[in-house]
Amino acid sequence: MSTYCTQSDIEDHFGVSNVETWAKLETGYSAAQITARITRAIAGVGAKMDAYFRKGGYRIPVVDEDGETPTEVKDCAACLAGVWLYQSRGVDDMDRNGIPQNKLRWHYVDAMQFLADVRDGNIRINAIEHTG
Repeated sequence: MSTYCTQSDIEDHFGVSNVETWAKLETGYSAAQITARITRAIAGVGAKMDAYFRKGGYRIPVVDEDGETPTEVKDCAACLAGVWLYQSRGVDDMDRNGIPQNKLRWHYVDAMQFLADVRDGNIRINAIEHTG
C-alpha cells in the first residue's frame, strides 16, 4: 500500500486541533496513540486509493516523473484520511431536518468523485502510467 499524504498534509487541510481531536478515541490518549491512529488512517486511505489508481491504469505508487506524489493525489489522500479520523469517532451531526448527517460528507463525496473520475479515465493525472 502507498502513502500519499502526511500528518502535516491532513492538518493543513482540517487544522491541527481538529486532527488531534478526531484521532483521540478516548480521553487520555497519548501522543503516540494519536500518531498511530493518524498513521493507520493514512495507510488505509493509501490502500483504497491504490485500488482506484490501479484500475485507472497508473503504476503504484502513483508518482510523477520526478518521483513526487501529484498535488491532487496528496490533497485527496489528506481529505480522506481526515474524514476517516472524524468518522471513526462516530457521527452524531444532524442536518436541518434532524436526519443524521456527517458534516464532512462533502469532503468525502468530492474526494471519492475524483478517484472515480481517475479510475474511469475522465481525469488524467500527471503520473506514471502502468505499461504492462
